[in-house]
Amino acid sequence: MLKPSFLFTVVTCLLVSACRTLEPEPPSAGPAATTNAPPEEPRIRPLDGSVGRVLTVNERLRFVVLDYSLYWLPSQGQLLSVERAGVEVAELKVNGPVRDTTISADIVRGEPQPGDRTRPKR
Repeated sequence: MLKPSFLFTVVTCLLVSACRTLEPEPPSAGPAATTNAPPEEPRIRPLDGSVGRVLTVNERLRFVVLDYSLYWLPSQGQLLSVERAGVEVAELKVNGPVRDTTISADIVRGEPQPGDRTRPKR
């Protein structure tokens, strides 16, 4: 059995080492950037509605299978925008069939890839 004084010493050492104060970082020595360009706006879009993910792509028959595990399924005939890294890369038209949380869609234009995000076309 460990002595209480030994446990007290170990706990005290751990607390003291964890309570170290941080010193402020010195200012950088590099030249300050002086540009007149406005700051770039972030490319963040709110999750407004149904957002899906491309599971599989059949290039020969020009259709994809979409996953909507976290959102509601789009309606039949709805146009969807396919995005990769925030840039629209394809357009789809939902045609069914529906199975649980997946649905198929025809490729109208572009080249979707598995993992791309889908949103309702505005």
